[in-house]
Amino acid sequence: MSRTPSAPQSPLASPPRRALTLALAALTCAPLRLASAAGAAAPNERDAIIRQVFRADPASLRYHADHARLMRGLGVIWIPVESGAPGVEFERPLSGKDTIAAAMALLGTSDRSLATRRLAEVCRLVPAYVRDIGRLAPGRYTLPPQRREAFDFPDSGVDAQGRFELRREHLTLLRAANWREAGPGELNAVLREGDAFWPMPFIDGKRPYGDSSYYQIDMARLLGKPYPVGADGRAITDPATDARLEKLHWQTAAALQVLLAHARA
Repeated sequence: MSRTPSAPQSPLASPPRRALTLALAALTCAPLRLASAAGAAAPNERDAIIRQVFRADPASLRYHADHARLMRGLGVIWIPVESGAPGVEFERPLSGKDTIAAAMALLGTSDRSLATRRLAEVCRLVPAYVRDIGRLAPGRYTLPPQRREAFDFPDSGVDAQGRFELRREHLTLLRAANWREAGPGELNAVLREGDAFWPMPFIDGKRPYGDSSYYQIDMARLLGKPYPVGADGRAITDPATDARLEKLHWQTAAALQVLLAHARA
């Protein structure tokens, strides 16, 4: 019979990691949250550049080599909202204490404004990159060493050496994923947290792959093995298939990390 799935336990490495990720997710889910006790930060060049990029028509953004260099440095986390789904790291997305300095190093430039603009553009280009631009064949790939800790849980699909078997199913799901971008309210919430935080996109944890909140139904359809449908028009699910698809869903975080780190346009 059909049923509504319970939200899986979030596969996070540790309780502190879970608390941090929940806090980051809250920035986009509750844009009207009051500013911190320290007060909102004064407008600065970084924030002005980010706001300008987010006001632009997405069609005006053209992917090029600078974006590719930054894509390969991005980290992925699991956002434990609803059923959960992967997204790009909100806090220090390129690792290191100074994200703009890290972007400058990857781009080989001393121009902080340029590095800021390119990283802000990446915030908006990630969904299109995953869906249409990045190309990577199925195979066994190694995660960047600095990113492996986030995948230290049994169902991540990453082994002790940081290797992950990227399958065609992972790519199919990622290319069909529903991404969420920061709107005006969410953008304000992220920027007031300070320079460490960036308005990175994430996959919708309620409906990751289509219109169904029972995400396995959309997964099964995308993978060419849909659930049978009963006389009432509802999918007839079964525990074994649910569990197999749930495990595959959890593996999309590592799959996304591999895609960002290794894909080429």
